[in-house]
Parts: sequence; C-alpha cells; structure tokens
Amino acid sequence: MKNLLLIVGLSVLIISCREDNQNDKISISKNTQNEMAKIGQQQEGKKLFKQYCMACHFIKPDPSKRDQMTAPPIIRVVQHYKGTHSERKDFVNAVVNWANKPNNDAVLMPGATRKFGLMPPMPIGNKKLEKIADYLFDANFEKFGNFKHKNHRKANFKQIEKQTLDTKDINQLHQAVSLLQKSNLQSPSAYRQMGEKVFKIAKNILLNKNYEGKTLQQIQMFFHQIEEDMHRLMSVKNNNEGEKYRKIVLKKLQKFDEFFIPKE
Repeated sequence: MKNLLLIVGLSVLIISCREDNQNDKISISKNTQNEMAKIGQQQEGKKLFKQYCMACHFIKPDPSKRDQMTAPPIIRVVQHYKGTHSERKDFVNAVVNWANKPNNDAVLMPGATRKFGLMPPMPIGNKKLEKIADYLFDANFEKFGNFKHKNHRKANFKQIEKQTLDTKDINQLHQAVSLLQKSNLQSPSAYRQMGEKVFKIAKNILLNKNYEGKTLQQIQMFFHQIEEDMHRLMSVKNNNEGEKYRKIVLKKLQKFDEFFIPKE
C-alpha cells in the first residue's frame, strides 16, 4: 500500500512538473511573440518615416545642406514633443493630431514655424501616422547629440542691445510673470495649465510677423533658453515638479526687461 501511494505521489509530481514546464514554455513563447511583434512594428514605422518624412526632416542639423532644409531636424522635433508629452500614448496622439492638422494653436516649435512655416497636412491615415509616431518615441536619435544654434549660446547675452517690442507684448510678458508668481498650486494639472498659458504668450510673440531682423533674433535667443523648461512645466506629473519648473521659468522670464523695452 505504501509503495502504491509513493508511486501515485511521484506520478502526480512528474505531471505537475511537466505542466509547469509547459506553462513556462507558453509564457516564454508569448513574450517572444510580443517582442517580435514590437520589432516588426518598429521596422514598419521606420520604413514609413523614411517614406513620408525624411524628404523634409533631416535626422540632425547639417550646415552643409542648410539651403535644402525645409523643416526642423527630427531630433529636435522629438525632443520638443517628448519634453511636453512624456507618455507614449500622449506623444503618439500629439504627433498624429499635428500631422493631420498643423495649426498655430498646436505649435510646439514656434521658432521653427516662423522659419519654415506650417507644414502641410499628411493625409496618409491615422494607422500609418501612429506607426511613425510610435517609432519616433523609441528611436535613439539622442546618439546624434543635442544640437543648438550658435546664436543661442549664453555668451551672446553678455553684450546685448535692447530691442523694442509692442507695448501689448511687454504687457503680456508682465502677465506671464504675474501668473508664474502664484506658488503652491493644488494639483499638477494647475501647473500644466500655467505652463500652457505662459508658452502661449511666448509663442504669440515668436510668431508675430511684425518682428524681423535683430529684434526677431533676440526674441528667439531669449525664449530658446526658456523653451525646454516651459515644456517641462506643461507636462509635470506632481506638485514638486510643478514648483521646481515654475521657479525656473519665472527666474528666467523675469529677465526679459534686460533684453526688451516697449515702443514709445
């Protein structure tokens, strides 16, 4: 009887081990399938990106092909969109919405928009756009480096000649500073809304076609040094982040009167 019980017990153990091994194989197989599917999606997204986007968007800035550039380099586009939309879903939605209907209200790169104009819509369908955006979210463009235009170097701020802005724009900058002086907001969404309002003011000034030459260059230089921080403020996930970037943007924006004076 004891031997019979022992045999039954061993049989159950062997069957159980086989089932566990089989389950492990199934789990590994599913994981492998998911990884293969992801790789396939990325390859398709990369192919679509090359097909529809690279004619206008270089991967990185290329001074030797400056005359051929008709849009900002994709490394800068991704940096701007990731800075404002750090979650994959938000990033993909923002890129798809922009590609479907580019407009000044949705502009995240006002300097590039002023230089190149609004891009034309891309009527290739949401599925293709989503695959392109998904590829861009994961693509390792950072290996090319974080490029900045020479005119944006801080050294250029040491000897500055104040440029005149319309009185209404000076007033808008004062309003932005007043808005940023509101501290300890109650929620991350309140900080994000603050960031969006401040960015809108900056964007309107950058897109103002009345500004040209040295004045426009100085506007671009000034807001370039705040740009990334404004994007971070627009995408904070908690109040601590909100306070951090509120203070950073406020400190930088408060210096606008060192660069600009109102028209008489």
